Amino acid sequence: MSIEVARIDERLVHGQVAYSWSVAYDVDTMMVVDDVCAKDEMQKMLINMAIPKGKKGLIFTTDEAILYFKNEKDRNERIFIVVKSPNTYLSLVKGGVKLKSINVGGMYFKPGKKQLSKTVYVDEDDIKTFKEMESLKVESEIRTSPSDKSINLYNLI
Repeated sequence: MSIEVARIDERLVHGQVAYSWSVAYDVDTMMVVDDVCAKDEMQKMLINMAIPKGKKGLIFTTDEAILYFKNEKDRNERIFIVVKSPNTYLSLVKGGVKLKSINVGGMYFKPGKKQLSKTVYVDEDDIKTFKEMESLKVESEIRTSPSDKSINLYNLI
């Protein structure tokens, strides 16, 4: 089992995520990790509808995702993970999930957030979380689409 892409996108699975990223990285499993979505049958149904045909879809709480990776055994999966917040990835890493890097693509404007790129806005809590991820040796890049130039998020915070 390998994590090919770990992305932050507040919209979770949508056209660009479902097709551009899953094709560019040739993944066979798309995993959404979100404590609210994993408990909402309507959201789960909508997310599963957005996952491309032929791809396996998984929707987990953070704790369920940690267990999934701890019990990986000999699964031969190429996984794309998408979450809404950097805090979810910090919880996964602290729970033992090995992440080399995070792709930050869609953290949108809300009052109190500052702009890092066209599609990435962060507040003080986000910055604190990213700095902790950096100290744990997890890279963070900003890219909206797979063909975009990678920008080191840590250089901007």
